[in-house]
Amino acid sequence: MGIKIFTDSTSDLPQGLVSELDITVIPLKVHFGEEAYLDWIDLDSDTFFAKLQASEVIPRTSQPSPADFESVYKRVTEAGDSIISIHISSHLSGTYQSAMIAKDMLEGMDIEVIDAETSSMALGLIVIEAARAVKEGKSKDEIMNQVQAHLKKVKVYFAVDTLEYLQKNGRIGKAAALLGGLLSVKPLLTLKDGVIVPKEKVRGKSKAQERLIEIVGEEFGQDVKGKAVILHGNELVEAVKMKEKLEQRYNFSEVLISAIGAVIGTHTGPGVLAIAVLPE
Repeated sequence: MGIKIFTDSTSDLPQGLVSELDITVIPLKVHFGEEAYLDWIDLDSDTFFAKLQASEVIPRTSQPSPADFESVYKRVTEAGDSIISIHISSHLSGTYQSAMIAKDMLEGMDIEVIDAETSSMALGLIVIEAARAVKEGKSKDEIMNQVQAHLKKVKVYFAVDTLEYLQKNGRIGKAAALLGGLLSVKPLLTLKDGVIVPKEKVRGKSKAQERLIEIVGEEFGQDVKGKAVILHGNELVEAVKMKEKLEQRYNFSEVLISAIGAVIGTHTGPGVLAIAVLPE
């Protein structure tokens, strides 16, 4: 009996790793008016942000249905495999609830559904390490313990150009306190207990990028080790610069660059930059 790792498209996993590590990704949808697109299938990051900036319509998102999960869960479990399914914070999306309903529809099947209480590549890092543990031959209990340990440590910090998209999509959480009179002030945000909360405010985009890198040392220590990801929304050049600075300053064993997909991009808007860290 094998173990299959599932997640959803808000994990913003690099497509090469999805294939390499045999991760099953259930897509959410993005709606521009009456048009619906599957995240990372019908819209990649570049196509989405180009469409977002050209559109007069603010897109909205929707979670997979329980049936979307049930059909794939059933196929895998009937083949004799067990499933560990790790998903975006239930405070940000109904995806976890859909997965739980699907699990309940398949009574007796070996399915674990986990609310990661985070999103994008903070979620993605957890998923990647779980899939690597499967490749290493670890048991289900070992992988579940690893996932729970990692969930307690992983963090993501992000800078958005504007809070407009978070506000209009109802995902602003406790960061609402930052609204009003921002102008060139850039809000730095994080996730705490699955909810978006303010970290601090800085003036100007370059300062925001520098603070993101500084925060890593302040939160985890200057000798931090482990894995990190630079995330960007249509900002690859700046993301590469941030990766270089992060690698110069800290001793991470792996630093990835990942584009933010359509669902996360709908809520953050263009120009977002972020750092996700999974310390050792």
